[in-house]
Amino acid sequence: MAKILLVSDNNEQNLRIEQTLKKLALAVIVCTDEKEILNYAEKSLVSLIIVDEAVKSLDALILCKKLPSYTVKENICVVSLVDADTTNQEILKLTASYVTKPLNDLILGSCVLSNLKLKKAVDTLSMNNSELAKSLYQLDVLYNTSTQLAGSLDKQKLINIMIDGLEKSLSFSLSSTLVFNDEHHVDLIINSLYEISPRLEHSLKLRAILSYRALFDKKRIPYDLNVNDITVIKNIKHPIEEYDLNILKFDNLFAPINVGEKFFGLIEVFRESDFSQEDTTCFQTLARQVSLPLENAELYEEIKNTNTKLEKLERLKSEFISIVSHELRTPLTAIKNSLEICLSGKAGEVSSIMDKFLNMARRNVSRLSGIINDLLDLSKIEAGKMDFKFEKANINVPVEFIKNTFENVAKDKNIDLVLDKDDDIFDTYIDNQRIEQVVSNLVSNAIKFTNENGKITVKTEKIKQSDIDKSKLVGVENPVFYENYVKVSVADNGIGIAQEDLKKVFDQFQQIENSLNRQNGGTGLGLPIAKQLIEAHKGFIWVESELNRGTTFAFVIPVLSEKEKFLIDMDKDILKAKNCDQSLLLLLVQENEDAKPSFLDDVRAERVSIMRKTANTREVYFNEDGKNYLAILVPEADKFAQSFIEKKIEGTISPVEETESKKYDILYSTELFPDNGKDANELMSNARSALNKNLAEV
Repeated sequence: MAKILLVSDNNEQNLRIEQTLKKLALAVIVCTDEKEILNYAEKSLVSLIIVDEAVKSLDALILCKKLPSYTVKENICVVSLVDADTTNQEILKLTASYVTKPLNDLILGSCVLSNLKLKKAVDTLSMNNSELAKSLYQLDVLYNTSTQLAGSLDKQKLINIMIDGLEKSLSFSLSSTLVFNDEHHVDLIINSLYEISPRLEHSLKLRAILSYRALFDKKRIPYDLNVNDITVIKNIKHPIEEYDLNILKFDNLFAPINVGEKFFGLIEVFRESDFSQEDTTCFQTLARQVSLPLENAELYEEIKNTNTKLEKLERLKSEFISIVSHELRTPLTAIKNSLEICLSGKAGEVSSIMDKFLNMARRNVSRLSGIINDLLDLSKIEAGKMDFKFEKANINVPVEFIKNTFENVAKDKNIDLVLDKDDDIFDTYIDNQRIEQVVSNLVSNAIKFTNENGKITVKTEKIKQSDIDKSKLVGVENPVFYENYVKVSVADNGIGIAQEDLKKVFDQFQQIENSLNRQNGGTGLGLPIAKQLIEAHKGFIWVESELNRGTTFAFVIPVLSEKEKFLIDMDKDILKAKNCDQSLLLLLVQENEDAKPSFLDDVRAERVSIMRKTANTREVYFNEDGKNYLAILVPEADKFAQSFIEKKIEGTISPVEETESKKYDILYSTELFPDNGKDANELMSNARSALNKNLAEV
């Protein structure tokens, strides 16, 4: 029965109103105490309030002004009783409707019923809106949680994201999550609004174990589990109060957490207020949502562990090859020296038969030395320990040297070895010794697989990036291209390589099957080593061939500017710093080309010192867009070194006295690895951005 609060001290009128509303199955409470009236409204103890304008016990107008702040939340309507000729317009504005006096029972009843009907409609709408808002909020939480789950491969983090999503969407009092990381590592994660008592903690452990066993019913459980196997991880929000066993009487939701077909854990949440059907759906959805990311995390973990094992095996293999090769070198050197002494006649007269066998032994010792050198080079390259001495040079020099070296070897087979060189070729950064090694390998192979009276052409030329056929670059990941290149090719008209074998020529220990291979033997390491040496020069190597028509091996090396070379070297230093858990500093200084005096000229001429340089310090001067730049890379530099260098520069360019003008007009910035960039390009880009920012501030 709906209750009506009547604010009136006219007893006769009150009796009439009570009788009229009683016929409509409505109860009437008469009250003229303002404090009590406001209490009825605040606690929503009545459905409608009727205020008599003529009440003498209180000020009706003031009461009507106060009521909205109490009634609006629960949609309680206020009806005023006024004289037909009332002039109190304000009270009419403050109430939802009014009834004039003398009262008409029919009009009074209709007014009350229509206002109660309105309240019911508004209450229904409010409830629907509230449920809709809750549903929209839960959907938003589900979306945000799924986004976060998709962005992580850490199992512990994924479970925490799921629990956080449940807390936001369900506002639970306590959650208990059992997680099987492995057979010997089982966690019970308890997230609670308040501290939990020791016996509640023990009960939650037992409850989790019983729930775990119940999930498998008569099936064999994956792991035998008891209380002592579980590690409890507690996250308490407000430790000032404590939950005890009574929380187990709260409404609860339960769900298993599976990873594919495999059991991973379970979760149970408790809340003092009952969970709705929407809450249950949201809970189950989140428990299912975490399944796929957990599966991905487990796969990632397996791949990571497998890669670690493979890296260890690869390292052991390289170390084994290196040790064995070094151990073979010592006796091989002694054998080679002994053979040389014997062949020289110093150990006694050498007969023609002895000379034949001794020379055979010397050739095989040389061949074995070559194999050992290949193995050592390979192990050094794979371990990142190969030393390179890059200098700006003309590639024609090492190419011509190798051509001259093999000229007599080619003549022995009546092979015409020709050098077609571009005399105007660009100078670029190369390691002469390593380029000789690559060209030597290519020319040696060409001679080996070219029949008598054949021809081999070694050619050098300059090309553009657009001239490179990218489809021929095999086994190249994330290639970086530069504008200009120098190209070296070795073309023969020998036996050629079958199309299906072309992709295998740069694989380690790989030899293409043909009769000539079997005659000449070899380790199959020459071309893989050549490929890695060229890639160390930031270049590419490829092969073109046609069976019985000939083969062309070609490689390109970029023509690097000093800045590009600096960035490549910086990436190497960053890799070293990363492996050693060290930081390094990039200083970038910019000034106009026509700056007078020139700060960069004075630094270059050592008239200005901004830091103490070491053998590991790198620097480069370059010009871009009408600006001169100096970039300096300082290994093993931290924030203290950064601050010191910045103060040193400021002390150099700032005036000593206020009246003195600034001596140099420069902009500068300093960037630290790993704080300000993960690689050379990012560090340089951030340094350039900082310069532009400084310029904008000026």
